[in-house]
Amino acid sequence: MTAPTAEALRAALRSLVHLPACREWPTDYDAVMADPWRMRLVRLQATFLARVAAEKAAARSPPLAPPMAMRPPRFDHKRAAAGDLDD
Repeated sequence: MTAPTAEALRAALRSLVHLPACREWPTDYDAVMADPWRMRLVRLQATFLARVAAEKAAARSPPLAPPMAMRPPRFDHKRAAAGDLDD
């Protein structure tokens, strides 16, 4: 997985400052990123937000049907072995 971009890190910080445990954090991005613990939490949140966005995008796209499921069977070997004929 690639490292989060600066915009993703800033968006993650904006989403974290609304949490009760993070209300006492500094409002400056550089001050938060200077603290190793807070920087790790922001990077973790950015990774989580990117993963959630990717899962939502994958859920919106329709699943691909395998090509064999779309074609009717051409020859039924069991039916031929049983001696069944088309009526």
